[in-house]
Amino acid sequence: MAKIILNHDPVLTKEQLKDALTGYFLQYGYEVDYSALIGADLYVKKSSWIGVTIKLKQKPDTTFLRVSGYVPSPALRVLVNGLLPLLILWPKWNKLIAEVRYYFDYEYQTNESAIF
Repeated sequence: MAKIILNHDPVLTKEQLKDALTGYFLQYGYEVDYSALIGADLYVKKSSWIGVTIKLKQKPDTTFLRVSGYVPSPALRVLVNGLLPLLILWPKWNKLIAEVRYYFDYEYQTNESAIF
């Protein structure tokens, strides 16, 4: 799980976040959509095996995201119940988390018009 701290923006919504992420990750063929999982607002799906969930958190003085890896396919998620599959997928999840972090560190912060 990663915590990405953004410039404080109390009016930032998950809809705006989805639009910004879609605009960036569409060029790589990734899917960005709203998540039905409890504790997640959005997901970025690279494949049926590799994806990340994103939760937007607003506090009075900070805006941040919680990003964690998961298996997007419900059928495959059932298969990933042991330690060995998780060890195989963990590095791939971390790589996708790093891509999301890169977007927010370099693209999102430097291009404020990406959201508005």
